Amino acid sequence: MSEKPTISDTDYGHNGLLTIFSQRDIDVQDWCYERLDKERGGITFKLPSAEGEIYLNWGDLYHVKVTFVNTKQTFNEDCLLGDLHLILDRLEQQRKSNIGALRDMIKNAFGEEE
Repeated sequence: MSEKPTISDTDYGHNGLLTIFSQRDIDVQDWCYERLDKERGGITFKLPSAEGEIYLNWGDLYHVKVTFVNTKQTFNEDCLLGDLHLILDRLEQQRKSNIGALRDMIKNAFGEEE
């Protein structure tokens, strides 16, 4: 009799976080991230304006630690799912805004040469 495959604890948190990204219409492939095998799993990430880690802790809360690049201020809290949604949405908004600003800067620097 073969044993049923099990999902490790770190797979549970990591896969759950990727599902949340998908539900929020955030393409995690646009983020610079790596899998994090801390407690129940999650990710570490780097964005143009922030870097940090998000993982599911043993208490079934998401631990969010974000350091903002410009201010060097750190947000380091355990969050409920609704709060995590707001944080992810805001980080994605900032990422898109920074990418747009970089695109415009490059466009202005090089002009629209053809």
